[in-house]
Amino acid sequence: MASDYFQQGLEFLQSEDYDAAIEAFTKALRLTLGDLAQVLLFRGEAYAFKGDFPRAMADFNEALRQNAYLTEAYNERGNLRRFMGDVSGAIEDQTAALTLEPNYAEAYYNRALAHEMLGQAEAAEADLSQVIRLNPTIAPAYELRGQMRIQLNDLDGAVTDLQRYLRMGGGREYDNHSETQSLIFTLQLRRLVRKVIPFA
Repeated sequence: MASDYFQQGLEFLQSEDYDAAIEAFTKALRLTLGDLAQVLLFRGEAYAFKGDFPRAMADFNEALRQNAYLTEAYNERGNLRRFMGDVSGAIEDQTAALTLEPNYAEAYYNRALAHEMLGQAEAAEADLSQVIRLNPTIAPAYELRGQMRIQLNDLDGAVTDLQRYLRMGGGREYDNHSETQSLIFTLQLRRLVRKVIPFA
């Protein structure tokens, strides 16, 4: 049955056996039963993880043709576009996902990554603030917002975010604890100098 192949595909995808996942999802599609858009979405993810970006893009496009309201497909296609260098297209897709689902924290985070790539620190900071509002447990959002706040010259906000990131264990999980501590120390020195020399 299609549902059996779909479930197998999900299990293979979770275990990172992408070839087997693609095969199972393809069998589910051949039976043309169930939610074809959802099957295409997950097969597209398997292709993307495997590094076959053209086939991943084709599946995401077809998933959206089957269901223009599939927010996850916009999100995944946006990620793929960003990875392939189409950063403006990535922002368009993440914005489409957020239009359909305004509380989609992952889409805000991914759109922030695209804004960062374009040097749009203010837009990235705003998106990351939405991520933290919706899900305050996402440690990388604090680290990235801290980086954006440095660019926006908000040293107090940057230090607060980076310290929160370390308290949440992000520095250990992403192996940048010492680097982040050094950055915080540098920012604190800059704050001190600014108090002594206001326009420094």
